[in-house]
Amino acid sequence: MNNTFDVQRDHLKLMADLKRLLKPNGTILFSNNKRGFKMDSSGMQNLGLTYQEITNKTLSLDFKRNKQIHCCFIVKHQ
Repeated sequence: MNNTFDVQRDHLKLMADLKRLLKPNGTILFSNNKRGFKMDSSGMQNLGLTYQEITNKTLSLDFKRNKQIHCCFIVKHQ
């Protein structure tokens, strides 16, 4: 990471750091507000992590019409 944090650019580094702390059956709940955010699938696989997008399950009814308000994922070891 540089002196600034950009979730799109830096999310794999963040996941690598969190993986060191993640217990074998642990879960990371990863949420961000970056419009158009795309998880790096191959990068996550290379880290030995899987993820499932749960954005729709975490949207409040007030925000259902603006589905790009945030992105939310469950991340686990492969």
